[in-house]
Amino acid sequence: MSYDYSSANATLELPNPYRLQNRLLFACAALMCLAGLWTLFHSRLALGPVGVAVGLALLAAGVVTAATGAKRLRFFFGRGRPESLAPNLEPTVVGTSEGAAHLKRILRDGALTYPEPSRALEGLLYHGVPRLITAPLALQEQAKVAFYNLCALLVTALSFAVAWGVFGTEATRPLLSVAYFVFGAVFLLRPVVTASTARLTTASVVALLAAAVIGPALVGLLARTLPNLPQWSLAPQTAMLLVSGLVAVGLILAATLQQVQPPPPTQTSVQQSRVSLNVPPSLLLDELQRHLQEQWVERIPNRCYSRIRPVIDPQLHAGPFAGELMEETQPMPLAHMLPAGIAQALRSRRHAFLMLLDLYAALLMVVAVGCALAFVLSVEEGEGLSLRLLGASSIFIVVAAFCFRSSSRLWGRFDFGSVLSWVEMEGTYQTASLGTGNTLTGKVQSANQIVRTESMTLRVWRARIESVVFGKDSARQVTAMFSTDAEAAALAEHLIQFGQTRASLVAPGSPEDLHRIQALANAERALQGGIASTSQDRIAGDVAAALGATDAAAQAPGAVAPPQPVKPRYCPACGHKNPGHARFCMECGKSLEG
Repeated sequence: MSYDYSSANATLELPNPYRLQNRLLFACAALMCLAGLWTLFHSRLALGPVGVAVGLALLAAGVVTAATGAKRLRFFFGRGRPESLAPNLEPTVVGTSEGAAHLKRILRDGALTYPEPSRALEGLLYHGVPRLITAPLALQEQAKVAFYNLCALLVTALSFAVAWGVFGTEATRPLLSVAYFVFGAVFLLRPVVTASTARLTTASVVALLAAAVIGPALVGLLARTLPNLPQWSLAPQTAMLLVSGLVAVGLILAATLQQVQPPPPTQTSVQQSRVSLNVPPSLLLDELQRHLQEQWVERIPNRCYSRIRPVIDPQLHAGPFAGELMEETQPMPLAHMLPAGIAQALRSRRHAFLMLLDLYAALLMVVAVGCALAFVLSVEEGEGLSLRLLGASSIFIVVAAFCFRSSSRLWGRFDFGSVLSWVEMEGTYQTASLGTGNTLTGKVQSANQIVRTESMTLRVWRARIESVVFGKDSARQVTAMFSTDAEAAALAEHLIQFGQTRASLVAPGSPEDLHRIQALANAERALQGGIASTSQDRIAGDVAAALGATDAAAQAPGAVAPPQPVKPRYCPACGHKNPGHARFCMECGKSLEG
């Protein structure tokens, strides 16, 4: 993963959480390198194979330890970290995923899901630490592994102590020590070193308890046919393996349980509304994306987990639709104090056992180096303790490396806070045509094809979440949810107001369009005024010509005088005034001839 740098803000530039452990790693690396170089220098003349081999092994172990600390000397945490809660969708991608479905479920249910303990030892552990059930899964897994290994080492140590110390004899103790050492190395030390669970089943517990009682008797029967091998006794190595492993696993379990916190809150906010719109519902999704972009944290783009656009088929007059958008803001680290020194870490409740685990690992490294140097000197002097020293040195180095690796996972814990928003809309759309303007005399008309949604369901889910990672590249898990009722209601109201205030009609809106419409209107008024003036002048000319012709005819010689107007006729019955040419009364119908 690349480091995404931005100079806008240094919020994501976190302090190095491994600085205390790095100090111990570099100190142990320097000690092993110096011991390896001294061993090689001491064996340079004789070139004894034992001294050269031990010197090279110490030098290689020191270089590896220094390289481990050098990799974490600087701690870069770019904006691409931590890992997303679900697969990210690019801005142009439409779809969802199983991870997004899981986030929808926890938002809808307002609950976090954890696996229940199913095995006997798990039930014992969760009974002793009830709060462990709501701890991050990484902590639960490490606690279960440490508890299993601790129980396995305890049972084995008890069986070995009873078999070797109580029922063992001088003839059987060497064979018993070899058997328990092989069993511990294969079934206990290997799972401890690989951070896996020891195979502690019901059958193995019964076998270990039975071996503690009848094991010496069985070994006694075999000892009669085998030579006496007191020099092959591995009782010290077996005791070192069991004791050092017990202390290491116990400290890991204690350090893990100190990371467990009280049960977290799991509250979410939801706003459900019925909305009727005269615009396509996809406009709400576009506005939602713009609104969420305005709320980007530190100008870092949100992480989109689900995007489904409402599909409207223009060939259908009605049909269902559904759409949604889920985004998470950039996770920002929560404020937590990292100890500045070893003394401060030992006073911290959260880091005390973690610091003790690292100090114990460093102590094992020092003892291992001392045993290795003593082994080289004892080989040169021909003493009989050489194999025991070599075994002790090997065991201590392996257990110390295991302690450093286990503690580094807990040192790399980071808690983050972010906001998770999920908006879904579903309903039924209807298409219709809408026209505006006078279709008979109007010169400007508009026809629109609108999409109407009646009582569309709009749901807004929102929560402020806290999440945790153990190592900057490890998976992230939601650990707590907090409701944000006011923000959820404001977002729903913003979307509703935006959808209901959108225009449904098409009309020219640019300044150039308005200018041209005004010019056309002026031309139309001027044209109508010119036609009206021409018509009035033509009528006045015709009237004047008619009057002039009448006067000329009256003044011409020999012209016939124009007819005189006929007098009106009055009805003798009712006295109604009728035209002069009328023959019957227009009021009562009597004849006017008589």
